[in-house]
Amino acid sequence: MKSRAWTPQQARAWLEGIHYRGMQLGMERVENLAARLGNPEQTFPSVLIAGTNGKGTVAALLDHILSAAGLRVGRYTSPHMVDWTERIAIGGVPIEEEDFARALQAVSTEADRLEATPFETLTMAAFWHFRRVDLDWGVIEVGLGGRLDATRLCRAQVTVITTIGVDHTGELGSDLEGIAREKGSIMRDRVPAVLCPGTDQVRGILESQAAEQGSRVIPARELVDLSGGPDQPWGMSGSALWKGGAAQVALTQGEPERFEWTLPLAGEHMLNNLITALAVVASMRDIGVSIPTDAIIEGVGSVRWPGRLQYITAPQGCPDLVLDVGHNPLAARVISREIQARTGGCLKRLVLALAAEKDLHGFIEPLIGWADTVIATRWDGSRARDPQEIASAVDQLAERLDLQVRVKTAPDPISAVEEATRGMDREGLVVVTGSHMLVGPILDVLDDGQGRERLWPEMTLSAPWNLRRRL
Repeated sequence: MKSRAWTPQQARAWLEGIHYRGMQLGMERVENLAARLGNPEQTFPSVLIAGTNGKGTVAALLDHILSAAGLRVGRYTSPHMVDWTERIAIGGVPIEEEDFARALQAVSTEADRLEATPFETLTMAAFWHFRRVDLDWGVIEVGLGGRLDATRLCRAQVTVITTIGVDHTGELGSDLEGIAREKGSIMRDRVPAVLCPGTDQVRGILESQAAEQGSRVIPARELVDLSGGPDQPWGMSGSALWKGGAAQVALTQGEPERFEWTLPLAGEHMLNNLITALAVVASMRDIGVSIPTDAIIEGVGSVRWPGRLQYITAPQGCPDLVLDVGHNPLAARVISREIQARTGGCLKRLVLALAAEKDLHGFIEPLIGWADTVIATRWDGSRARDPQEIASAVDQLAERLDLQVRVKTAPDPISAVEEATRGMDREGLVVVTGSHMLVGPILDVLDDGQGRERLWPEMTLSAPWNLRRRL
């Protein structure tokens, strides 16, 4: 007898119910789960992306570019900020609730038998859904590391390593070379491996590993030359020039060797992400995938990726917000550099929350030099660090660095932003950073037109206001 289809509510309840299995790195469970489901991950070619920072942005860029080229693209990323369905997308659009429930139900029986983790289960649910909708290409972001990550099962035709730094030290260790090897394990025999400029420090290690695995290393800078910078306070524009074999392929296909681009994402580091995505496009063109220049320009110009130096225009008379999900020292340095470069001497306040296992002092130190006030908070979950611990670390660093910084705590992300915006005028800025779990609730409130006064309690409710979110 055929079982009754789950409702979205039943699917979510089941997913929440298996959280006790936690995170367990390893391949045996997910390999068995994939086999019992008929190996859906092998039914479509994929781009597999590992790295410390930037891999989600590269995935978003590729999703938009390939979709603009007329390909049916499935994107799998993690974690989500507001809702589980963000992780599984077709052509940039999150999976429908009914399809999400159908995919989870399809994998649930075998996932329960094997006691698969939530991440393994979601990964296989994504692959199951992608097989069902008959993809042209998958764009798959590695969850953690690479060697023991469930996404490694996909049929990668191009692999990508983005910027590498020290993070997830409990699982990957604190040695940069060891972390690089964990991430480099996604490379495979006779498959091109695109290296982001942010891997330069460990390039020799990755090249040696690629030689062991039979992979062909392609440093992104060898395929495309990128120039550009801010064309507006929170966007970028410039030009791209294909180089070497990439230029030859473009000219053979009747495409221009040089083109202009506009990117609605901020930050000098985005140049590394963009050059990496374009090098992947060049590698795909080289194996026969049709991706016209017009599609590249359209895809880059239309990309949306929330929580990456995302600028939020406030109601009249209130301070604007900048939201960023960065959570390691490498990201903190990028955030600090961009905030100082783009916002001048205006009054700034900082809202922070961080997971318990993250490098607290390493994350805070680059950020507190430009903030007059820091509000430490937490999200609802066991992994969140105690706000008082964050506040104490800020006090210690401020004393050591001889900085005058007021430090406060707040019980949750919304009340923290409310406290930060209180008493600030239109010239001020509130920067919110430290985790997807911090930024997510704020985006959720921003999507609720009636809830904006929770973030800006001193706003004039009758004042005209248009939420302009640069996603």
